[in-house]
Amino acid sequence: MSVQAAETARLGPFRTVGAADAHDRFDGARRRIARDDRTGRTAVLMLPSEELAGDPGYRVRFRAEAENSRRLTGYWAAPVIDIAPAHEDLPWVAYDCFPALSLEEALAASEEPLPEPTVRALGTVLAQALADWHASGLVHAGISPATTLLMADGPRLTGYGLVRAAALDGSERAHPPGVDPFSLPPEQRAGGRPRPAGDVYALGAVLSYAATGHADLSYASRAALPEPLGGLIAACLSTDPEARPQPMTVARELRASWPADTSGGLPPTVVAALGELEAAYPAEPPSDDAETAAEPRTAARSGPSRRAVMIGAVSGVAGLGLGAGAVAGWRAAGEPGPRAATLRGIAPAPLWRHEFGSDLQGEPLLWQGRLALVNTAESVTALTLRTGRARWSRDDLYPNPLATILLLGDGTFMSPDTSAFSAVSLSTGRIKWAERRYNGTDAPSVYAFLAAGKNMLWCLIAGNSEEGSDGDERAVVAYDIKKRKERWRTPLPEAFQVGDGGEATALLLESMILLPKAGASTDDGPVSYLALDRRNGRKLWTRTYRGTDDSTEERLVAPGNLLITCGYDDTMRAHDIVSGKERWRVKTGGRPTGAPVIRGRSVYVTDSHAITHAIDVQSGKSRWRRRSPVPLDSSLISGETAVSHAGTTVFQSTEAEVEALDASNGALRWRFAPAQNGQPGSALPGRVVGTAPGMAFVLSDRVLYALPVD
Repeated sequence: MSVQAAETARLGPFRTVGAADAHDRFDGARRRIARDDRTGRTAVLMLPSEELAGDPGYRVRFRAEAENSRRLTGYWAAPVIDIAPAHEDLPWVAYDCFPALSLEEALAASEEPLPEPTVRALGTVLAQALADWHASGLVHAGISPATTLLMADGPRLTGYGLVRAAALDGSERAHPPGVDPFSLPPEQRAGGRPRPAGDVYALGAVLSYAATGHADLSYASRAALPEPLGGLIAACLSTDPEARPQPMTVARELRASWPADTSGGLPPTVVAALGELEAAYPAEPPSDDAETAAEPRTAARSGPSRRAVMIGAVSGVAGLGLGAGAVAGWRAAGEPGPRAATLRGIAPAPLWRHEFGSDLQGEPLLWQGRLALVNTAESVTALTLRTGRARWSRDDLYPNPLATILLLGDGTFMSPDTSAFSAVSLSTGRIKWAERRYNGTDAPSVYAFLAAGKNMLWCLIAGNSEEGSDGDERAVVAYDIKKRKERWRTPLPEAFQVGDGGEATALLLESMILLPKAGASTDDGPVSYLALDRRNGRKLWTRTYRGTDDSTEERLVAPGNLLITCGYDDTMRAHDIVSGKERWRVKTGGRPTGAPVIRGRSVYVTDSHAITHAIDVQSGKSRWRRRSPVPLDSSLISGETAVSHAGTTVFQSTEAEVEALDASNGALRWRFAPAQNGQPGSALPGRVVGTAPGMAFVLSDRVLYALPVD
């Protein structure tokens, strides 16, 4: 970032004081040094190129990617201070990373490539950062020499999503403005969706540029690089995405080959340039007329700890000097940093979307954060959660319309039909075995799967008794999956027999299985449950609880043997399962509109007044409540509540969109409206149908979206 004449332009609370892109020849974006009038601190602003600033579509995508960049965690993502409001014509994003030099500026200051140890240190920490982000479902899609900034205590990455902002997937990106062609992977030049392997290619391009000083990826330009650095960069730059190494492999190999007697520090000329930059644009007192109501939202990030510096000296992510006697370490790769700032406003861009050819028969089932099993009217399909691509699809499983598929713990799922049920591999879609004992002809058929545990599944059977064709049997069966035989069978009392068209559910506890009275509703009085011993099917007790369920979905078991139910009387209740004693009750002010959800010590539910409640599970005390501005009048799916895998985000489905709330206080983070034909909000309302580490899945009609969260 060269020291240049001050500019007079003002962007929101920022006053530009200098240009930071005098040498930039990579992505065409404009970068400015700016003063934040609210704090007096100096920041780095990134704006679209003049060519793209007039494109309304690009401005929307640029702003959305900037908002999404707040999801990047760890020390190596440049903290976002603020983003241009949606009403401003010119989008911009402000980073808290001053003083810093782009990689191009650093090489211009040193007048030669970076030393090999410094390149290794740079590659180690950036590869570790990519590994963390990819594990959370985030693809950077904007790494280049211009977006890689060097600070005294380590590198920072900016420019998140520039490739996605430049052109929609499927559009050729051979020479698009706003994108660095030097570090653009071949598959993305052809219009392919940015994927993790593309970030590895871009990392290889950045390291090649840092080590050679040339924006040339030919083999000849890297021929003089020592091994294994040269070979590792070549592997990252493979034209085949599948042949590129994983980021953790890159970080591990760079650390393993680290010379013991090198420090990995920045060259003295680069350190001097950073010092000059800081002296040219020192922090100032906040402006007297600064708007105190609009505080910047960047997360506070502490500098490197003494432990980090010491680890750096050993592992090779070593210290850099800035000023006499000052040592600020490039933090050790893999040491976790503070989380990114809380996101508000625009929803993160979907990682992927998958449209099915027919209506879904029930919600997708998620397995171990890796696969989603989707049953439609035409087929059963397994999607890979990280990419949204179909791993396999079968149109010959023909599930029983009265029974739903059920995931098991051994990597299979149960697919029922009218004469048998089959164990199908989740990985391959192949049938591993079939059980034809319950064929519906001379024996009952499986009416519904209730639950699954270790090597065991419980189901309801109904139909002709095995003792004679005139008998009608309705019972609970425990089936041993490993031994493939029936463990026990317990006939159901008439009051607990689910009739045709009824919904069969069960609550699985550590030692028992609970079955609700069939047809429980407000007209039937208090709800009763039948408890069966999980080991042998013995009837333990029948118990009635005060309060009635709205539906069989709106009850759950909480830690401490609590049965939590939601009733038509605008009340949520918790009962001790064994004694039947009421532990607490909460008046929600409106009828709960969906099933309650538990994470940690809280239970979350939304009522018919569009108020989401967070309630302490053990005491029943309200932790917070938050009303949505969108009413819950007519949508059949509005009001449903879900919680992210990490438990930090609560999702509420409204009549128009999905709202993401901070689980700690109910504050709004963002709203997501499914899009149709590129127009946000034009599709049917969506609802969160599942979560996995780093992702939430929103279903809107026949389209499934994967959104990055936490």
